Formats: sequence, C-alpha cells, structure tokens
Amino acid sequence: MDYRESHKQSGTSYDKNLEEEAISAYMTKLEDALLRTVVPSLFPDSPPVYLDFACGTGRITKVVSPMSARSFGVDVSESMLEKAKSKCPDTQFFHIDITQNSLALEPCDLITAFRFFGNAQDALRVNVLFEFNRLLKKEGYLLINNHRNPWSLQYLLGRLTGGGNELDLSYIKLKKMLNDSGFKIIKVYGIGAWIFRNALAQSKYLNSGFTKYLEMLSKLPGAYLISPDSLIIARKYR
Repeated sequence: MDYRESHKQSGTSYDKNLEEEAISAYMTKLEDALLRTVVPSLFPDSPPVYLDFACGTGRITKVVSPMSARSFGVDVSESMLEKAKSKCPDTQFFHIDITQNSLALEPCDLITAFRFFGNAQDALRVNVLFEFNRLLKKEGYLLINNHRNPWSLQYLLGRLTGGGNELDLSYIKLKKMLNDSGFKIIKVYGIGAWIFRNALAQSKYLNSGFTKYLEMLSKLPGAYLISPDSLIIARKYR
C-alpha cells in the first residue's frame, strides 16, 4: 500500500490494525524499546528540538517526545493527527505535506520517520530526504525504519513459494538515497532476522518466552540485511 493510500485510514483503524496484526505489534514493541535506548545515547541531555515526520497517530512521538526539550509532529492525515494530539498534549503538530509546502520550523536536532519509506515511492522518498536535510542542523540525527525489506529471509522464501514482488527498498538502495541526500548511516539495528517463514509471524511464536533469545540473531553483524525490519541511525554531514 502506498504511503498516501495508507494514510487515508482513520486514526482509530490505524492503531487497531497495528495492535491486532501480530507481526506489526511485535515490530512496534521492539522499535519502541530500541528508541528508548538509542535516543538517550545520542542525546544524553535530551534533543533540544525534535520532529516526528509522518507521525500518524503519534506512536513514535509519544516515545521520543518525553525525552525531548521541544517536540513537533507533522502528517498529511488530519484524523491521525487528532489521535496524536490526544496522546502527546505537549507536542505541537502540523497538518501539512512538506513536499508541497515548506515547514516553518527552527532547525531540528533529531528527526524520526517510521513506516514511511517502505511504503513511499522513490520520488517521494527523495523529496522527503532533501527536506529533512533542510530541516536538520548540521550533524543532526535522522532515525528511520525500513519494515519492508525485499532481502529479508521471510520475503525471499515467500517469493520462492509463489509470493508477490511488491517490495523494493533494500538496505543498499536506502543507503544510496541517504548518501545522495547528505546523510551517512552510522548504525543499523536488525529486527526479526529469525523470522524466516510467514508461519513464524504468529502470536504464539512472537510472544513465546524463547523469542527474546531468537531475537539475538538480529544483533549479529550484517543480520539487518536479512531482517524484515530495521532501525537506521543516520547523521547529516552536508
């Protein structure tokens, strides 16, 4: 589903889908845990100015904004922003498409963008990255995820058994886009590298006591290349 199409959902149905789909709930839990570790490591004194792009219903905003001095969110869906405002009352939200209208905001120290790049088309991805470059201070940080990796074991095996071919954002492709837009990747965390079959993406496996040990496979060097989801830390260098 294209990013703009997915954002036609209401805020209520979007949250409901994330909670009820086992694999989405699992990835959400691990992404949130990583953010609570990564953000303080990058900003021991808290990010002075933080922006959550494509913030949707505020899933990521509500995790990072309490760690930030000032926080902002932006999205193209008004109904999702209403949900976000109820979760994050101290955050200022903007209903705007930053590829069509410039966001008037002071330079940011940190920008997050989750569940956006995997769903967007190339032209939109590139436009957004250049706008991030404009919004970020030099050496500011960008935290994004790629939850639609076509090189994941799960997806590759699915294709061998007749699955579709709709995913296109590999790590190599995303890295080039970031480099071309003035960013360098400094760290990548894989999530779910052990999920090599669709059958494993069920609640009975994802919520089992053994899962936390299996998830350690995602921390092995290069495991993010075959993980269905990953958290990417990039820094603006020009």
